[in-house]
Amino acid sequence: MSNYCLKDARVIDPSQNLDKTLDLTVANGVITFGSAGDSMESIDCRGKIIMPGMIDIRGHLHEPENLSSASNAAASGGYTTILIMSNIGAPADNAGIVHLMREKASKDSTIQILQCGCLTKASQGKVLAPLGSLKEAGVVAVSDCPSSPQNTEIFARGLEYASMFELPVIEFPRDLAISTRGVAHDGPFSLKMGIGGYPRMAEELFVQRAITVCKNLCTRIHLTSISSAGSVELIREAKSKGIMVTADTTAHHLALTDERLMGYNTNSKTMPPLREESDRLAILEGIKDETIDCISSAHEPCQKHEKEVEFDLAPAGAIGYETALSVVFEQLSQSVKDPFPLIAKTMSLNPSRILKVKSKIAEGKRANLFVFDPSVSWTYKVDEGKSAAQNSPYENMEMKGSVLMTFSNGEKVFSIS
Repeated sequence: MSNYCLKDARVIDPSQNLDKTLDLTVANGVITFGSAGDSMESIDCRGKIIMPGMIDIRGHLHEPENLSSASNAAASGGYTTILIMSNIGAPADNAGIVHLMREKASKDSTIQILQCGCLTKASQGKVLAPLGSLKEAGVVAVSDCPSSPQNTEIFARGLEYASMFELPVIEFPRDLAISTRGVAHDGPFSLKMGIGGYPRMAEELFVQRAITVCKNLCTRIHLTSISSAGSVELIREAKSKGIMVTADTTAHHLALTDERLMGYNTNSKTMPPLREESDRLAILEGIKDETIDCISSAHEPCQKHEKEVEFDLAPAGAIGYETALSVVFEQLSQSVKDPFPLIAKTMSLNPSRILKVKSKIAEGKRANLFVFDPSVSWTYKVDEGKSAAQNSPYENMEMKGSVLMTFSNGEKVFSIS
């Protein structure tokens, strides 16, 4: 194991109220603060930012991606922990599937991979999954994402049941009754393109449902992939009343709008769909005032041939591990004077608290961190990336800021050089 001294970096960790320029050493995988020793590789980090490794709260694992390529892609994007949703081929609704996934992750992953279990069996929303045995098998949360139980009784019982085991419920709010045929935001562009609309109301109704159920049952819930301005306002109001709701949005929804779909660009077909500029701006304000707690990658790989079909037949999903941080940095830096403390909160600290995963930069702790250079600009090319999938809306786009290296569990798992 090599030892490193990262010299003169700005080190930010909101969990420690740490924000200062210093020398950080990683010796035998452990963090110390101070000058380099004789056996250390010294790395000049002037002008660079060191933050705790990012924790992704929503990612999916489908072909052609595997655990190895997913972990390599995530490490190159600054992630040291990723949560994989329960739709991993065979649904994660029993202990055997969870054990198999954890065994594979221990062999094939360079970073920490956490498993999300199903809230209902096969995520079909009809019968609750055995949450107690899933917790014993090692899941850290439960969710039917990208589905949602349509039966409110099942949903409420699931929240109560999960709270008994202190399992966070990650809810993807979507009322299928009014969005079944929706493949794009219900607005001028979907009308012009002649494709089915997925209205804001489909999300907002189930956001309100979750808030109402949590208020009455005094349980917690995490709402994932918020895309609507109305949802942001509902969550803001709920938090002001002390209702125990947290929420995330995706890097895609912070940066892009449904205008990207023109030309039937299937790589910009996401779930939920990209919406209008007014929604994007409301999400930005929600992040800034901490109504939105986290920003996820919503990494969802698809086979190339699956995307090369008619728009309404193509699966929704876009990869995001390698681009999320640069996308978020560029968007926040346009309206926040110093975006890095907010990035550290929304992409590391808050996800760690929701998932109850430890992530901090402190003396004596194993190194789970990354080095970021905000001065670098680079062009993203999917065929040069670490992911095995290529369904990105950012192909050939110029990115602002780059991860230089990532440490996971004390080991350097990515370096740009």
